[in-house]
Amino acid sequence: MEEKELQEQLDEIKWNDSVARGEDACGSYTYCVNCDKSLENPCAKALGLEKVLAEKPAKKPAAKKPAAEKKPAAEKKPAAEKKPAAKKKA
Repeated sequence: MEEKELQEQLDEIKWNDSVARGEDACGSYTYCVNCDKSLENPCAKALGLEKVLAEKPAKKPAAKKPAAEKKPAAEKKPAAEKKPAAKKKA
């Protein structure tokens, strides 16, 4: 959908809401915080920006993995005593 078409649809919605409320609905939508009325198709631009901001996940710092608990060093077993090599018979 083109921006102009979106603006026309939003204008119709805004008009119907204004009639139902008995007052101008301009500025009453969540996307209106992004509105710049000096631009062409301001509602469409504001809504588009709101969607972009909502869809873009905020970058969060990577969670640090908890440090692994250090296990106490296993006690070293004494090395087995080496037996002398058997003598070869001649």
